[in-house]
Amino acid sequence: MTRIATSWLVYQLTKSPLLLGVVAFSGQIPTFLFAPIAGVWVDRLDRRRVLVITQILAMLQSLALAALTLSGRINIPEIIALAAIQGLINAVDMPGRHAFLVQMVEDKNDLGNAIALNSSMVNMARLLGPSLAGVVIALFGAGYCFLIDGLSYLAVIGFSASDGM
Repeated sequence: MTRIATSWLVYQLTKSPLLLGVVAFSGQIPTFLFAPIAGVWVDRLDRRRVLVITQILAMLQSLALAALTLSGRINIPEIIALAAIQGLINAVDMPGRHAFLVQMVEDKNDLGNAIALNSSMVNMARLLGPSLAGVVIALFGAGYCFLIDGLSYLAVIGFSASDGM
């Protein structure tokens, strides 16, 4: 939802295909550059704690986008900066999530099924997220996509905190 809403917002503000590319690049390049380094770092830390921290940071990033957009104060440099921040968060979250999945599965014979289930969930989100974003943008605006995204992290963070992080 957030990627579609961000692209919509950038185009709505600028009508510039170039700036669409700049924002997309600023969100992807930190992940490309730092994920391998982050993977080594995550292997040395408590993966569950790392994932909770990345979820909190991603929530704050989405809520910042929501607040700036809904207040009408958002501008392109802020969007680029927040996209880059999300890219950095993803650089740590992605390897942490993959490593934690392996750690969570007690019986290694079930690992293939766990990986398949995780991939199915990710692909379902990729399918449904943009569709849902289109509906939310049409009805309420891009700011509400960011707000929904930010609030969606509360469930994961709440479960993790109640589980004795």
